[in-house]
Amino acid sequence: MKSPFKIAFLLFAAALTLTACEDDEPSTSGNQTGTMNFDYETIENTSWQGAYNTYINSPYGGSYPMVMEWILDFNEGNRGLVYLHIESPAISSIDEEMPITNYTYNGDNTGTFEYNTYHLTFTIDGLNRTMEVDSLRLGLELDDTGNKTYFGGRTKLTQTR
Repeated sequence: MKSPFKIAFLLFAAALTLTACEDDEPSTSGNQTGTMNFDYETIENTSWQGAYNTYINSPYGGSYPMVMEWILDFNEGNRGLVYLHIESPAISSIDEEMPITNYTYNGDNTGTFEYNTYHLTFTIDGLNRTMEVDSLRLGLELDDTGNKTYFGGRTKLTQTR
C-alpha cells in the first residue's frame, strides 16, 4: 500500500510540472490591443532577393531548367536597381543590371515600381519579411530571328537589408 506521504509528494510534483508548462504568452489585457502592426513605414534603403525557377527550350532541342535570381534595391529618391542573374545549361549565364526608374510605396505594405518598361506591383508580408512581385520577367532572344521569348513571373523575395 502506498503511504499518504508518497501520494502527497506525487500530487505536489504534478502541480509543479503543470505550473512550469503554462504558456508564457503576453497578456492582451490592459492597454494592449492584441494585434501587431507589421506595416513598413518605408522601403527606402531596403534590399530583397529571390529566385524564379522555370524551363527553357534550347534552340538545338531539349528543355532545360533555368533559374532567374533577382535582387531589388530600393534607394533614396524613389529610384533603385534590379539585378538579375540567369543560370541554365541551355545558355551562357546572364547578368543584367537595370535601373528602377520610379517606385511608389503606399504605406500599407503595397506599392509599384518600374524597370525596363515594366510597371509592376508588389505586396509585402511584414511578419515574414517577404515581398511578392506580380511578374518579374525579362525577354531573351534565343535565335537569330530577333524575336524575344519572355521568362519570369510571380516571384517571392526575402528582405536582405
